[in-house]
Amino acid sequence: MNRTSLLKSLRIPVLLLVAFFSVASSSFALNLAAVEARWTPPDSATPIRMWGFIPDPGSCPASPVAWNVGPLQIGTPGANLTITLRNCLSEPVSLVIPGQNATLTPQEITDGQGRKRVRAFTHEAPAGGTASYTWNNIKAGTFLYQSGSSPAKQVHMGLYGALKVGQYYEAPNDVLLLFSEIDPALHATAAAATPLSYRPKYFLINGKTYSSGQQIPVVDGNSRVTNNLLIRFANAGLMSHTPVLQGPHMKIIAEDGNRYPYAREQYSVLLAAGKTLDAIWHPTDSGNYALYDRSLSLSSNGAPGGGMLVYLNVRFPWIMFIPAITGAGR
Repeated sequence: MNRTSLLKSLRIPVLLLVAFFSVASSSFALNLAAVEARWTPPDSATPIRMWGFIPDPGSCPASPVAWNVGPLQIGTPGANLTITLRNCLSEPVSLVIPGQNATLTPQEITDGQGRKRVRAFTHEAPAGGTASYTWNNIKAGTFLYQSGSSPAKQVHMGLYGALKVGQYYEAPNDVLLLFSEIDPALHATAAAATPLSYRPKYFLINGKTYSSGQQIPVVDGNSRVTNNLLIRFANAGLMSHTPVLQGPHMKIIAEDGNRYPYAREQYSVLLAAGKTLDAIWHPTDSGNYALYDRSLSLSSNGAPGGGMLVYLNVRFPWIMFIPAITGAGR
């Protein structure tokens, strides 16, 4: 093998990943808080009112925090997960993880016509109070965690995040791409947050939206990849999206934490509302690979050139080996 071929064979791809990671454990307990938050759109200095999950600071914040998607939670297959939720909002909040088994205790109300209606999928943390939620023997895959109380309103207000459990042997490194939308008209007051007149104006990946003239969001974080990358797609929005990767195809291997019997080779995926999908991608060369919504959620408040657009930044650095000179006669 000549010198050039040797150097090419020693290239190691480096993928810049999302910096959402935390330490996994076999059995774990977490503390979250549901709080008032604000998100500033790229085209305006006026923030939009949001609700969000943050790591529990021990008491309710005195003022609204900067909004982002809830912190990524990481678990081990078969472990028990317990989350204690502090509610700093003005109405009851609960916590569910669709796809993970749990004992649910739906909360009912009686409407003005005397009919029983389900307000929450499970028990709630009252305003100013706390509640604990446990999932036993959690299964592997990618999942959303979100409010289970008035979800059409509270999830859209921003009460959502992601949980990843376990790794796939084909891809020891992974990245999360969490899709969502914001309709400012539904955020002026919590009572107005209803999907009946839903018209989103901002489209986000991992809590950020691209807008023309700004730096394009890059999936970053410093993690070394030697072969395959697992892309974890999740959609916390109320609309379906179609992520497409400009480059080599992906192999879709799981849906909502359920492994497919055979992988599906695709350049894009249909990511319905509330859906998660796991895909394996093998970068073949250095470069910036665009990932965007083919359904054309590529605007910010009606202006083109924004929305759901990020880049996967792949670099293959050269590694030089200088052999030691040994032997007699030097």
